[in-house]
Amino acid sequence: MSEHLLEMAKALVKVKDGKIEVLTEPGIRSCPLRRDLYGIKEESQETVQRVLQGHMQELCMYGPHRILELQEEPVSFGASEILADAMREGLVDAAVVVCEGAGTVVATRPEVLQAIGAHMTGLVKTEPIKEIQDGLEKRGCLLLDRQSTMDQVRGFEQAASLGFKKIAVTVAGSRAIDAQALRELEAEVGLWPLILAVHTTGISESEALALAENCDLVWSCASRSVREVVGKMAQMQIGISIPVFALTQEGKRLILNRALHFSGPLVLHRTGLPLAPEGKQPEPLI
Repeated sequence: MSEHLLEMAKALVKVKDGKIEVLTEPGIRSCPLRRDLYGIKEESQETVQRVLQGHMQELCMYGPHRILELQEEPVSFGASEILADAMREGLVDAAVVVCEGAGTVVATRPEVLQAIGAHMTGLVKTEPIKEIQDGLEKRGCLLLDRQSTMDQVRGFEQAASLGFKKIAVTVAGSRAIDAQALRELEAEVGLWPLILAVHTTGISESEALALAENCDLVWSCASRSVREVVGKMAQMQIGISIPVFALTQEGKRLILNRALHFSGPLVLHRTGLPLAPEGKQPEPLI
């Protein structure tokens, strides 16, 4: 028996004991990524429920039979795909991420990291699912606690205390304060955390600026502020409809490593940033 809150297409969703309840209308009318992945032309409470139901059927998310190893890479430039490739190349030896039923998790295997993050959306709150926690631990993951606490700063501290040196941390865009705290910890622990900001839709300009000043990679999602603030400060961008911005040399290295492993054709060329053509962005940008 567990209850979870998440955001999808900027709709608030509750999953309780395996049953989905979409609590609000989507804040996003259309998204190129979700159109390509799921064939959705216009978002609604019904499309949100259908996509989440698909994730629950495919990966058994939010339940005791959750799939915890995955080779499939559904998103060309997703955070889990970039980090899994980085882990394979030795650029990252631990990733601090969140998983429903477990909270903050330190993952050390790329196929486990990919299973956790492949279809993870904006997790707001989660409750323990023993089978997920046990399965993650059997696969070498470290849990912050058994209460499914989500605290990425403490997760980084835990990973550093266990001797990991190349640690990546994902933070929600609305938690820009966590990115700042991680940078402040950098001198204290003597490690540079690779900080990746995800789920940025709806954040303020001040939050976008804090992410730009503290993160290595920032996903634009459907955020106008990220495109206008972070994009102008970025050193590199990958993707057009949902741009991913690199703010540091370390962030650039993660992007280029993903490009190295990406099986499809790519174009790299010099241009001003952000490159976000009208008609190819989510609508509306908020």
